[in-house]
Amino acid sequence: MSTLRQKSFGKSSIISRLPFYYGWVILIVGSLGVLASIPGQTMGVSVFTDHYITHLSLSRVGLSSAYMAGTLMSSLIIPFAGRFYDKKGAKVTSAIASIFLALFLTLLGLSAPISHTLSSFFHLPPSIVSISLMIIGFFGIRFFGQGVLTIVSRGMVARWFSTKRGLAVGLMGLVTSFGFSYAPQPLQSLINRFEYDGALLVIAFVLVCIFLPIVLIFFRDDPASCHIEMERGLKMSISSKKYSSLDAIIEKSVREAKKEGLFWVILAYMGYWGMYNTAITFHIISIFNEIGVEAQQAVLIFLPISILSVISRFIASYLSDRIHITYIYGVFSLTLIGASIALFLLSSSFGYILLIISLGVGGGLFGMLNIITWPKLYGKKHLGAVSGFAMSIVVAGSAIGPWLFSIIFSITSSYKSMGLIGLGITSILSLLLFLFSRKSMNTL
Repeated sequence: MSTLRQKSFGKSSIISRLPFYYGWVILIVGSLGVLASIPGQTMGVSVFTDHYITHLSLSRVGLSSAYMAGTLMSSLIIPFAGRFYDKKGAKVTSAIASIFLALFLTLLGLSAPISHTLSSFFHLPPSIVSISLMIIGFFGIRFFGQGVLTIVSRGMVARWFSTKRGLAVGLMGLVTSFGFSYAPQPLQSLINRFEYDGALLVIAFVLVCIFLPIVLIFFRDDPASCHIEMERGLKMSISSKKYSSLDAIIEKSVREAKKEGLFWVILAYMGYWGMYNTAITFHIISIFNEIGVEAQQAVLIFLPISILSVISRFIASYLSDRIHITYIYGVFSLTLIGASIALFLLSSSFGYILLIISLGVGGGLFGMLNIITWPKLYGKKHLGAVSGFAMSIVVAGSAIGPWLFSIIFSITSSYKSMGLIGLGITSILSLLLFLFSRKSMNTL
């Protein structure tokens, strides 16, 4: 373990002479970075799903399998991206991610003619070539989009704020939550105008010609790299001073973090949420069909969920500057338990409302905790490596979740069994969180 190094702020720079704190600029461009990851996020991919199936002559199961395979492959190497970010910094890492995300989007945009050419030249079944291309394409956009760009953008904002980190994360959540909810509409408009392949090429062009210059001009690692003090000119609230353990005093690497039980409990929470939330989103129509609700009515659940998510994330981000984070994890535990109970009781009004509240509040807390937890517990020196390892668990969970739900449904002809299984898992996690958080209260 190593203590925080004291750095000199005497050397002048353009950013150090600005009349305002540059962290607010970082907050804006960091939010843009998360939005730039949308092509690699589930909601960004889902808009193109039916077009891939039609133009590549794939079955829905085949495409889902390719998506799972690519996502799992991505999760295996995301931790290495986190370490690369720690060594090379936000600007270099994000620039590389932007370029490669654009390249893999281009590959997906040209996948139909490439598949036809390769299958004809090598005399291979078109379905095999198509699935192989989709696995490669999904791996690329999930790794560089959902993985690298998200880790760097969130981590950069976390490194620029300390006592105001909760406020910054809350504001970031307002922007990104709205962007993620609204994204399918402009993406669909692009498809309507340029077809699905042209839309992918347009997105790749925007990443390279618009977002990449923003990265090169505005992205910065932390205040010390710009020779300014953390939160220079910003006032610290009395409550923030009282709960002043905003960042870990002792920096810890991933290897050191792995020795702590609390680290694995938190990762289990993150991974389980990634699995459960993605699975419900993926199978939402089938889940509601089981209780006799049509597809058009089923998808209406996402509007109140998104509203609750934005509100809860902002409130929790504000409170994270004023209370111990362990209390927020306690509320997060209740949302996971509630979501499991709701799935079992979904046919009732109580179950329906409980599902909305649990997924809405839980989603908001998850987005906030996934940013704030790591610097609070393990410091900022190894933030990329620690958050990268955590992200790999979340990504793996999101890949396995839809598949696991489909297996449970095929065996039992119902999703209620998953609710009971989830209730058992979340109850055990809640007990472990209580036990380990008490031992680690001095670091929370």
